Amino acid sequence: MKNFWIKFLCWFIGWDYKLLNECSVASKKSLHRYAGAVMILMLIWAYIGYGMANRYFKVEYEFAKVIIAVIFSFMIWMIERQIILIVGKNVWIGCFRFGLAVIMACIGATIIDQTIFGKDIDAQTKNIINERTDKQFAYEKQVIEEERGKNQIELDSLTIQCELLTAEINKNPTISTYSTRGMGTDSVGKTIYAVEKSYIENPKIQDRERINLRIDVLRNNIDDSYKRLQSLKEDIWQDNEKNIGILTELEVTFSKDVILSGWQSLVFYSLVFGFFLFIECLVVTGKIFSKKCDYEVFVEKQQERKIRQIEHILCKV
Repeated sequence: MKNFWIKFLCWFIGWDYKLLNECSVASKKSLHRYAGAVMILMLIWAYIGYGMANRYFKVEYEFAKVIIAVIFSFMIWMIERQIILIVGKNVWIGCFRFGLAVIMACIGATIIDQTIFGKDIDAQTKNIINERTDKQFAYEKQVIEEERGKNQIELDSLTIQCELLTAEINKNPTISTYSTRGMGTDSVGKTIYAVEKSYIENPKIQDRERINLRIDVLRNNIDDSYKRLQSLKEDIWQDNEKNIGILTELEVTFSKDVILSGWQSLVFYSLVFGFFLFIECLVVTGKIFSKKCDYEVFVEKQQERKIRQIEHILCKV
């Protein structure tokens, strides 16, 4: 069981198990130190990835959040293996990893602080949503009222026209028309015409029907505008709540109402940032500043010997 664990750790950080067996206990302790540091980082970033999936990416399904957390952990694993598998000590790689550690510490500290100060951030976010909602509601309300005013003016005008048409139709529901029809010819050959009188529906009735249809449309539009006003503010509030993104939350987090509200919150954020920074630098500081174990010395010597062999062969050629 112990050998299996050592094999797993060797695979985990990229060391050679057979080569490690030829080394001292100090090398196995270095193996555990590196593996432990990487596992701590992976666990922390799994939590951060889950938090970002939940808060920023708005992922609904739990298995998707877990997948994102695993992806974050995998990325950290690959990054730290890049440091561990360096042969020798490379200061430039260390500087690059330190810069990356600062960025990752900022992200990690921000995510953790947003969890800790979650209630304060949510309260300030609601204030921002309310401000945006009030501004948008005032504008939308003005547009609806202007549209309703235009519809009301047209409705009043058409109603008057309809009343006038109705009065005329009541006086003359029908109108008489005259038509001529040939009846034959007289003694001198001229055509004799008969005049026929008939009654038809007053054509203004059709005009009134068209106006009534338009009146119905205008009344429906006015009724809809009243209904829209009743639920307008709530709809705008919900839309603004859905559209709250990472920039708004960062603005709230680092506002004078949360982290910058006093020296206590600022000191706390600095402590969290420092904690993440030191955690991120565990592997790279151990690689650069700690004394080499015999495993690392063995790998370097193997590399040097192989280089000399290749150079010797090339010189002969």
